[in-house]
Amino acid sequence: MKPILTMLALPVLIFSCASPVSEPVSSFPLKEYVMTTDDAFNYDVVETVQGAGWTEYKVKMISGTWLTEQEVNITEWWHWVNIIVPDKIRETESMIIIGGGSTNDTIPISTDDWLMEAAVATGSIISHVSNIPFQPIDFKGDDKEGRYEDDLIAYGWKKYLDSGASDENLEWLARFPMTRAVVRAMDVVQELSQTESVPVERFFVTGASKRGWTTWTTAAVDDRVMGIAPIVIDLLNIVPSFNHHWRCYGEWSPAVENYEDEGIMNWINTPEFKKLLEIVGPYSFREQLTMPKLMINATCDEFFVTDSWKFYWDELKGENYLQYVPNGNHGLLGTYQPASLISFYHSIISNTAIPSFSWNHGGDTIYMRVDPESDYIIRKWEAINESDRDFRIYVIGEAWQMEELEKTSNGAYAIHVEEPEAGYKAALVELIFNPHTEFPLTFTSGTLIIPDQYPYAKFEPPVLP
Repeated sequence: MKPILTMLALPVLIFSCASPVSEPVSSFPLKEYVMTTDDAFNYDVVETVQGAGWTEYKVKMISGTWLTEQEVNITEWWHWVNIIVPDKIRETESMIIIGGGSTNDTIPISTDDWLMEAAVATGSIISHVSNIPFQPIDFKGDDKEGRYEDDLIAYGWKKYLDSGASDENLEWLARFPMTRAVVRAMDVVQELSQTESVPVERFFVTGASKRGWTTWTTAAVDDRVMGIAPIVIDLLNIVPSFNHHWRCYGEWSPAVENYEDEGIMNWINTPEFKKLLEIVGPYSFREQLTMPKLMINATCDEFFVTDSWKFYWDELKGENYLQYVPNGNHGLLGTYQPASLISFYHSIISNTAIPSFSWNHGGDTIYMRVDPESDYIIRKWEAINESDRDFRIYVIGEAWQMEELEKTSNGAYAIHVEEPEAGYKAALVELIFNPHTEFPLTFTSGTLIIPDQYPYAKFEPPVLP
């Protein structure tokens, strides 16, 4: 029997612990908020499941409170934290996956089989935390009931911006309690692992969309984070990314209508919006985000233009990797397999060198250089929209086509992208290292779109009163 099971003799166990504060945080409001102990924080181990080579602990955690009863219908945020412990732990690093969900999930949630398989294969503890953000939420005085996801976040942004971006209203930014919840889940995993043969010391964090943004902010505030994989959050440098969005579409995509409904886009060029991004925008933290990063994006994302990488890629620090998923929508439905994510995580925690490669764009050509001694497959993917600079899934469908390329002896490639007779063409190069092993690694270049011209003029927001 595993040592941690001795802690589970009672039906429910209640714990509380405080996050360490390693340095002064007064100049970093997000970190100050996250690292301030909330007396509501506690957790209960409510169920244990044993499997073939692993044990899962289902934990109900209260991460803290957000706002007051005069502002929201529920102030206390609770979450399910599923912790998968392999029988044979080899690594002090642990992956934590940031998930969504809702308060309707009143019984412990079940995790996907691939998480158990990944924990056993990597010899590491893997966990999942739900209800980020805690939702639905009713705001007092709001004519909408039960706000979820971007609708919830956008409402808080509006409250903050309408206040003149005052420090007294910082807590309206839902990224604060979202980030705190992940850090508290890390605390829980780390504390429960202390009775294991190999306790957790550091974390690899991943999540998608809103959770992808929270992946960045968690890494910014907590030194225990040693690697990240933000998924489908391709707007790291927000203002130029959104200006790019408008010049490509001539309108705001329906996917971002929650922000448009709250008038957020009209604040883009204001000092108030700049301050908001300085506080919760990952791009403002880029100097300290030096850990290895795998950014997984979708070529057909409904939220973001597929070449948004160019507004942040050259400014990132440390080891950075891209994976654009061909024909993937914002949910990556039916197109994405987590094998590369697990392989990237495994490479970091096992100190396995990732094969060297580099890429860049020059005009209508994608240049790629790959270690010729490495085992890899190289492919070119292309998609055409004959009328618009628009590659969203509901516009072009699964239009991306793959061509497998012949390997060169020296690993150098100059891959020409021919301009279409009409409209626009998008292209990228995909590398799959160690394709026939347990841990294949998939990376891509950034997406190239030709011709390099915009169909619409720059967005000009109205002058705010």
